[in-house]
Amino acid sequence: MARLCADRRRVLDVGWAAWPNVYMRNAEVIGLDLQKGRLLKNYTSCVIGDVMALPEPFEPDSFDALVAGEIIEHLESPLDFLRRCYKTLKPGGLLVLSTPNPFFPAELLLTITLSRRYYYTQEHVCLYPQRWLIRLMERAGFTDVKLYSGGVPAPILGGIPFPRTWCYETIATGEKKSLTV
Repeated sequence: MARLCADRRRVLDVGWAAWPNVYMRNAEVIGLDLQKGRLLKNYTSCVIGDVMALPEPFEPDSFDALVAGEIIEHLESPLDFLRRCYKTLKPGGLLVLSTPNPFFPAELLLTITLSRRYYYTQEHVCLYPQRWLIRLMERAGFTDVKLYSGGVPAPILGGIPFPRTWCYETIATGEKKSLTV
């Protein structure tokens, strides 16, 4: 996710407190979360706030990129959240988000058997098939929506590459329309 927004100057990382992104090297990285997290060296500052209130506490059109890792599946109003992200970005700004993939083989097996034991947390409201994630982002106004594989988590190794269709998590990007003169 950091690589996808590496060329952006000012970045807002929403929901960052549990898992700050150590790879972000942008000129300014601000974390927004409901709780205060451990501020890493690469974060300029952190702000306590609710993603469902965006663009507050910031001005509209104030970030070059917005990163939302593993947030959208927790929200009751995902389209409203995406529209708020859109308002927060500058024209030409980039949204980078990740969310679990409901077609990850283990998730598919658990869905077929209707198991509620694994990958079925109280915090998750909904999972988003990839083509419907594209639709949500486009409905919020984003253009040039692209999907990437988030790989598969492996103990000790971290993430290992895996085809996008069946990856553990989907990473999506979308751009806010640029102003035309």
